[in-house]
Order: sequence, then structure tokens, then C-alpha cells
Amino acid sequence: MVLALLLTASNPITHLSLIWPGLLLWTALALSWSQLAVATRRQAGLLMLVGFGSMGWSVIQGADLPWQTAISSNGNLLAMLMAVSFLSMVAAKEPDEEPEALSEGKTALKQTLAGVHLFGAVINMSIVFIMADRFASASGDGNTLKNTQHQVLSRAFCAGAFWSPFFAAVAVALTYAPGANLLVLMQAGIPLAITGILITYFELRPKADSFTGYPMRINSLALPAFLALAVISAHYLFPTLSVLQIISILSPLTAVGVLLFKRKPLVKKLRNHTNTRLARMGNELALFLAAGTMAAGLGTLFTLYSDQLPIPQLTPLVTSLLLLAMLILSLLGVHPVISIATISGLMVPTEPPMDLLAMVFLASWGIGTACSPMSGMNLSLRGRYFISTKQALKNNLHYGVIMWLITSASLWYYNPLSGFNT
Repeated sequence: MVLALLLTASNPITHLSLIWPGLLLWTALALSWSQLAVATRRQAGLLMLVGFGSMGWSVIQGADLPWQTAISSNGNLLAMLMAVSFLSMVAAKEPDEEPEALSEGKTALKQTLAGVHLFGAVINMSIVFIMADRFASASGDGNTLKNTQHQVLSRAFCAGAFWSPFFAAVAVALTYAPGANLLVLMQAGIPLAITGILITYFELRPKADSFTGYPMRINSLALPAFLALAVISAHYLFPTLSVLQIISILSPLTAVGVLLFKRKPLVKKLRNHTNTRLARMGNELALFLAAGTMAAGLGTLFTLYSDQLPIPQLTPLVTSLLLLAMLILSLLGVHPVISIATISGLMVPTEPPMDLLAMVFLASWGIGTACSPMSGMNLSLRGRYFISTKQALKNNLHYGVIMWLITSASLWYYNPLSGFNT
């Protein structure tokens, strides 16, 4: 996996085919297959079956076999996820460091919402568990979360999917809506993320006096601010590099630079991160590689029959209903990357507005993962902190309905067919 990351990050210099890191990732998946959960193996197996079946039928009908796409698809995306994981080394506290005292009240609610969102937008789920562990350790039995804490963590973190280039959602959207503009997506997504955070704040403000939050400091925001500016600047200075490549290069270099500056045991930390965090990415490998295979197969199949499929235009109503359908699938346990890969294979051959399509993908991820008790984040929180499926759904379902309505209005504005944004 490390070698695949190095080959992908150095691709702008070496220009080696992405087949090679793709083969390395498939090898890593084969080595870790027996250790995956049964449900993951079944889901990945089904996706690969659909992909290979679609490719097989397409070849019989005279289409070319997209074997290179099937092998290398989502390789850049997985490289980005691996690269971003190195940032957790910077965020993690040392074992001998004293934990900060938890704060309470409205200020604590504001700080926790802002903190989990901004840090989560950069270092991803690491911050959720850093905060959740502190909350749980301060609870009566040491291993449970309050409903308000679960709502804050899940909603504020998942809102990062609307805009953050460090979030898997943005990488997936840019991959499956080729040609979408990152800055346009951020312009549309940041107001939606802020809206989701404000909805959560005003909903929980009457209970704020009993809310125990996580303390934040202004200097703690230096890393998220630096990385966000660095990505935007690099994207402007090196337009030939994709956002995924930029992040794959910047994230590990930033983590190494910070560790060297703080005079931490660099080699020890890198070895530990590789042998623990990267080694536990089998589920991500299985899901994204299998989804890439399915997307390659469906893309070939839908291109073959594109003139016979009754695919509607992305009118405002169709866009809103498409988002609703993807959110319902999320509630049923379908990972957003699966529905995104499927919709992409169906829609991309018809050449829809790619920015709009990417916005739908981001919204389905940002809302769906927060509301679905079956999302990876909620499954992790449920299993670790004893939150029931019913309670997880009750905590966030109404939030999902409100955000779907607000996002539909936003998509209406950005839709070229609406007449508002031409």
C-alpha cells in the first residue's frame, strides 16, 4: 500500500502507468481478503460480479474490454485516503500528555461543532474518535455518548463532505463526475456545510447548559487552515495536477514536516502508522476497488445501450428526486460510493452538467452518512459507544429531511436548466 501511494504521488514526475499502483492495491486486497468482515466480502463480491458480468456481456456485444480502467479505477482515490491518514499522526496526543478539561455550555457547543468540522475536514474520522473517546471517558460508565454529543459529532463531521478536498466524498465526486471544478463545488458546498452546522446549533442550544464539549484553541486551527490554503494554491499554480494528486503529495509531506519540527520520533511513528492504520484499510480497499470495477463494467454497458435507455435530463425536479433516492439507499445501508458509481455509469455517457452531478454526489454523502445508522461512521460510533440503531436514526433523520429540502433549493439554483445560473 505504501508503494502504491509512492507510485501514485510521484506519477506527475515519473509518468508511470497507473496500472502499476492499481496492481499493488489489488495485491494488498488479496492479502487482506481473509481478514475482512463477512458482510464486506459479500458486498465487494457482489459489486465485482456486477462489474465483470457487465464487461463480459459488453465484450460479447463487440465492445472493448476496459481492463485497464477496471484495474486502476479508484487508485488515485485510495492513494488520497492513505495520504490523508498520515495527518492523524500530527493530531494524536502523546500517551504522557495530560488531556484537557472538557468545557460546558453554549461556548462548548460552538467550539465542538467548529472543531469537529474543521479538523474532520482535514484529518477525517480520526478527530471524531479523539473527541468521542474524551466524551466517553468523562461519562458515568466511561463508554457511552450522550445523544447531543452523537448529533454534534456525526452532523458536523459529515458536513465536511459538502466541500473539503481532503474528504473521500470530494475525491469520489471528482472521480465519477469527470471535469467537475473543485472551486465551484467548494463555493456551493461551504454554505450548505455552514447551514447544517447552524441547524444543529440552534436545535441543541436549548440543551446547551447540559452539553459537555471539547475545548478548542485558535492555534489548533493552523493545520486545517494551512492545508486548505496549500491545496487551493497548488491547484492554481499547477493546474495540470488533479486535486487528488496534490493532496496525495501534500498530506504525507506536511505530517513529516510537523513531526520533524516537533522533534518527534519520525521513523517510529511512520512504521507504527503503516503497520496499524494502513494495515486496517482492508474494508476501504475492498469497497473502492470493487466499486471501481462495477463502474467500469456499467460504464461500458451503458455506453453500449445509451441510445436505448430512457435517461431523463437533470431538471431541478429530477435532481432533487435523484438525491432523495440516493439518501434512501444510504438509509438502507448502501454505501454512497456504490450509488455514486452506479449513477455515474448511467449519467456520464449522456454528458450532463458535471458540476451539478458532482454536487448531487457530495450532498448524498454529506447527508446520507450523517443520517444512516448503517454508514461507516455511525456503525463505528454505535459499536464503540453503545448507540442503538433506533436512537442513531432518531437523532438525525429529521436533520436529513431538512437538509434534503435546503440542498434541493441549492441544486435548483446551480442547475443550468433552472434559468437561475446560466
